[in-house]
Amino acid sequence: MNDFLNDYPVVEEMPIRWGDMDARGHVNNTIYLRYFESSRIALFRALHLYEEPTQVSVGPILSFQSCNYKAPLTYPDAIYVGAKIEAIEGSKIIINHSIVSKKQNRVVAEGEAHLVWYDYENQKRASISDKMKQKLLK
Repeated sequence: MNDFLNDYPVVEEMPIRWGDMDARGHVNNTIYLRYFESSRIALFRALHLYEEPTQVSVGPILSFQSCNYKAPLTYPDAIYVGAKIEAIEGSKIIINHSIVSKKQNRVVAEGEAHLVWYDYENQKRASISDKMKQKLLK
């Protein structure tokens, strides 16, 4: 992992699975987004914000996601996936992601996710309280 993920408060180690690869012999592009998702869940668990989806009345919902692919991943390998909250803008939380290949010893992908604080019962954006913002940014 070296120093690539030092400023990420949450780093998950994950194995590359044979089934992650596509017909071209490298990890399919959509799988990178799943790696990001797993690191976001780990981040919310670390912040004690994770709730079972069926019991959430107000909480985050993904509104945007991007990935900048820097190098292909292949089996066998293991990766480190980092997640950190970059900013909070109104009811939107911006999370940065980075994936480091253990075998290649380099960053292989970087991305960003926007999560909107959402009222699931009323199906509309919700405000993030100042107390919640402080918790998210610490």
